[in-house]
Amino acid sequence: MKTPLNKKTISRHFQYSWWMYVLSGLLCFFFWNLFFTMTAPRTPEDQKLEVYIYAYGDNETANQYLSQVQAQEMQDVLEMSAMYLLPDDSSGLMVLATRLMAGEGDIFLLPRDAFQSYATQGLFVAIEGLEGIAEQCEAAGVNLERGWRKNQDTGERHLYGIPVSSMPGLAAWSYTTGEMYLCIRYDNGNDENAEKLVRIMLRDYLPAPVSAET
Repeated sequence: MKTPLNKKTISRHFQYSWWMYVLSGLLCFFFWNLFFTMTAPRTPEDQKLEVYIYAYGDNETANQYLSQVQAQEMQDVLEMSAMYLLPDDSSGLMVLATRLMAGEGDIFLLPRDAFQSYATQGLFVAIEGLEGIAEQCEAAGVNLERGWRKNQDTGERHLYGIPVSSMPGLAAWSYTTGEMYLCIRYDNGNDENAEKLVRIMLRDYLPAPVSAET
């Protein structure tokens, strides 16, 4: 015997089966969001640059500088941005580790402890192997000794970070009072552009080269 379709039966149906409609709606939303995320257009790795700064700081200052560099000298890069990771001893460190291990970010500005920890793991590019960068720093009188660290896997020492205390303009990107280090993440998928941006930053923020007479 068929159940008659009327106002009473419909009301009873929704009274006992409302959860099925809620569940169906949630599933539809989940699959729509998953589809959108997977099919959304993404900028290729070699056409974007991300600078991660593990500190409190002025996001506007950093992004204005990067926008200017992109417009004037790196037009082939489609995206350039600075992102701040809050320096919290619990969740902040976890976020930083997750970003590094996931292969996110091209250039990092890190405080001393974080720099030492990840540099010894070999997560950064050996800067002494990049043409002209170490020489550019030394010509400006920057002491690079603090940026050398031993890789715990190979036992080799490399220049993994550039101290930025001698670059007041770059140091102003963060409110950290201690030493910060400028690093390039190893295997970032965009080595050429990352190195170019570091050279531009050093050119803009390093003091004038120290002459032999001085």
